[in-house]
Amino acid sequence: MTPSARDTAYRLWPNDGLPGELAQVLPTPEHFEQAAELVTKEMLAADIPCGPDVDEHVEAIQAYANAGFDELYVNQIGPEQEAFFAAYREHVLPRCR
Repeated sequence: MTPSARDTAYRLWPNDGLPGELAQVLPTPEHFEQAAELVTKEMLAADIPCGPDVDEHVEAIQAYANAGFDELYVNQIGPEQEAFFAAYREHVLPRCR
């Protein structure tokens, strides 16, 4: 994960680093903000395939396939939405079929 990608993910989506079911049971946005204070940039970097490394994205998708998932949703955290989906279309998804 590049430092820029890590910083963007941490700024916009720190709740992805919440452990266990915690991210499923918090009742208000304020509770998410409080819980997200427990998440570090390093925790997100370990959990989210983020940045330009195609292999990292393919490996993350393959882990879900190996676990038996047959449907997976991907998300671009931050700007560059079109570039993200173009990169997935051109470089990631062809390696995951």
